[in-house]
Amino acid sequence: MENTGFSEISAERLRFAGSGFWFCEIAVTGACNFACRYCNGLAGQVDLRQICDFVDDHAKTLRHIHLTGGEPTLYGGIIDLCDHIRTKGIRLGISTNGSAEHGLYERLDPDRLSISLDDFDDSILVSKGYRNPVKIRDNIRRLSTNRHVDVGLVVDSLNCSRVEQIVDYILGLGVADIKLSVSTKDEVWPVFGATDYSRYPILNYRVGRFRSGKGMRGIAETEDFKCALVKNDIGIVGDRHYPCLVYAREKGKHIGVLGGNVMEERRIWHDAHQPSTDPICSMYCMDFKCEFNREHHKMSARKTHPVGDA
Repeated sequence: MENTGFSEISAERLRFAGSGFWFCEIAVTGACNFACRYCNGLAGQVDLRQICDFVDDHAKTLRHIHLTGGEPTLYGGIIDLCDHIRTKGIRLGISTNGSAEHGLYERLDPDRLSISLDDFDDSILVSKGYRNPVKIRDNIRRLSTNRHVDVGLVVDSLNCSRVEQIVDYILGLGVADIKLSVSTKDEVWPVFGATDYSRYPILNYRVGRFRSGKGMRGIAETEDFKCALVKNDIGIVGDRHYPCLVYAREKGKHIGVLGGNVMEERRIWHDAHQPSTDPICSMYCMDFKCEFNREHHKMSARKTHPVGDA
């Protein structure tokens, strides 16, 4: 699970036993200037003061905050929020469609940028809801020269047969990595040859799973692990907090609202919740989160029943 770029599954994260949050993903706005065919949009906009107060309250333990949406560059408080996060020494990531001006991305100064690009064919991109693909590619090239940029590549029925060529094209733009995923609306299965992607940890992780016949979502009915991540990771939409943003995007119910005892609300939810019987978790939980929770479950079992116990 090491070096994949997913903040949730590092060995350090696995050992984390703090009483605060480690990772926070915030959908700062539901507004977007694209209309991507596979997108599960999130409604709502965070209150700048409230979200800054939340960051202040948990700054001692937060390692990474990731901003998404909608399109986060359309959020009116994006500059102030990014400035505030960086003053706390917390790593900042932003997921974007890449349509903003290059200067804005430089001004926001994130540690990681994830930019969506699903094809090299402009006509297909436009048909899928993209705007101005030339500008997006230019931003990817320019930003990749001086900061970590990975590209979010969603595989669907329109690009599945060309996925290896698209991967090669994106890597040629100079990016650090590719976050490869499959559209939940199409459920196609990408096939990869023997190309070595070991230089790109996130891409290599996911391609390896596809090559071995493993999917990227879902929990088997027989699995009995709890979601350990929910106690120290948080997904925020508006003034509500969710188990994660995947859960929010699939129309799951929120756990509670900001301003209350958020940590206690999440602990109670964790104790009462069984992921394998939850329709959303059982279908959509991401592979790397499942791996983390399986490993955490094994580690907890060893502590409870160490070798040699009667």
